[in-house]
Amino acid sequence: MNDFTIKLGLITNGKNSFSFEIKDQFFEDFTFYELKYADISAIASIEKYGEKISLNLAIEGTLNRLSCDICTEELSVPISAEIDLLIKKTDKDLCSNDEILYIKKNESSLELKHIIFELLVLNIPKKRQHDLDENQQRTCNKKMIDLVNKYTYKNKKSSDPRWDELKKIKLK
Repeated sequence: MNDFTIKLGLITNGKNSFSFEIKDQFFEDFTFYELKYADISAIASIEKYGEKISLNLAIEGTLNRLSCDICTEELSVPISAEIDLLIKKTDKDLCSNDEILYIKKNESSLELKHIIFELLVLNIPKKRQHDLDENQQRTCNKKMIDLVNKYTYKNKKSSDPRWDELKKIKLK
């Protein structure tokens, strides 16, 4: 099952589990973002008790071909995340939020592709860099670091004389 859609009619009372594989073609619909390559598995666990439906979505795997923040060389970054949502059926046009996913009462399926994408984007590591070796040194490409440093414009900070004079004021 790789279309990232769950047929609501197939959900029985109790626990239901669905698995999805997220590969490179997953990102074709999201063209304006840096994520394009991945090897991730997603598991959607849905618990249904009468009209109450809850969703737990867990992802784990690697994001591939991202640029290192230090040397700009490509690297793979592990990712692992989880989200819990309450699914509520309604006739009104309500906006979903971080905790509740509203769907129309006549909906026959639940589309998870956008939710999975948001979960990926929100859990990308803030700093992407190569791992440390056994000597606690970065395994970044030294030649690339030298090139980046060579062509990086370094702005020399000059102080404004007006502010320098204000700094001399002593307050009691």
